[in-house]
Amino acid sequence: MWIRTLVPADAAAFQVLRLQALREDPVAFASSYEDERDTPLLIVAQRLQPRDDRAIVGALDGDRLVGLAAWHREEMRKMHHKGFVWGVFVAPSHRGQGLARRLLQEVIALARRADGILQLNLTAAAGNAPALALYQSLGFVPYGREAAAICVDGMLHDDVHLALKL
Repeated sequence: MWIRTLVPADAAAFQVLRLQALREDPVAFASSYEDERDTPLLIVAQRLQPRDDRAIVGALDGDRLVGLAAWHREEMRKMHHKGFVWGVFVAPSHRGQGLARRLLQEVIALARRADGILQLNLTAAAGNAPALALYQSLGFVPYGREAAAICVDGMLHDDVHLALKL
């Protein structure tokens, strides 16, 4: 099992795993399967172009992509000192092996190397105790709870906002 930054050539594998994540755990993501299923691979490939202020990291079992985590710098000038972690997912077949931790450690390392990033933020579904425990074990601190942050199939779900000072 190895972790690396994904590149445009990984677009097809990324899209398969990303859509699996959105289908299997819709409460965990702001995006929906319906929003992303028709995204052309050319657009996906462009999003996978790593830069100093963003990257999508993958966990690979051989040549099979089995986990994802990503980050990007906030774009607005007054928020440019912050990054946002998104898209954390490990295929059910590969959970319990520490892959989410390794993916997040790599994302944190990339953000630390980016010029001027002082803080990483993320949100997690309030009902996802394992994810919240993982984030907190890596130093993320909850700073708020957003009621009714996500609506999936008519059901409202809260999110917890967490931050890591770099």
